[in-house]
Amino acid sequence: MTFAFISMLGMAVPGPDVVLAITNGSRYGVRHAFFGMAGVVLSDLVLICMVGLGFAALLVASEFYLSAVRMVGAFYLIFIAVGVLRASEAPRHRFDLSLPDKGHSTKALILRCFMVAVTNPGAWLFFPAILPSFIDTNEPIAIQYAVLAIIAAVADVSVLMLYATLGSRAAALLAGPNAMWIDRLYGITLLGLSSVLILQSLGHL
Repeated sequence: MTFAFISMLGMAVPGPDVVLAITNGSRYGVRHAFFGMAGVVLSDLVLICMVGLGFAALLVASEFYLSAVRMVGAFYLIFIAVGVLRASEAPRHRFDLSLPDKGHSTKALILRCFMVAVTNPGAWLFFPAILPSFIDTNEPIAIQYAVLAIIAAVADVSVLMLYATLGSRAAALLAGPNAMWIDRLYGITLLGLSSVLILQSLGHL
């Protein structure tokens, strides 16, 4: 229960995953935003496996590799932000529920959110710092990590579902030409987050 609470708090803090959940909810509705959440859950499973194998701790201990993760995450956020801002030039009058093109396919949503989550340095710092505290070395390790992974997945989906719903409600209230301002706000937010990551990588934060 404690780990579930901590996981929900960690996910609730506004960051790239939250911004994408709101964006997906506003553009495609909650149902399609769920595919983006699956990408976040998949990234958490990868990171938890790396923690269990000891790789995550080695990466976090190296400022060079952690900075590299920040830079990759920053440039990927810039790539997404540019796409969101370009899409904001065309007013939306309803949810794009059909996801007709390759860039908006369910696979693209999963991959996009997975890449954002797996290159989020906050996750690389969170899991190695928190997970070992909930592991009993006298019990089977793999089973414990599997249970924690399931808890983290449920916590992530629960929080991101709320943010996606918030985005879909905002889109419904601002349907029509005003909806473009939602995308512009999200795009600018992503650019701001990428700037923070770049400054952290350069040692200015």
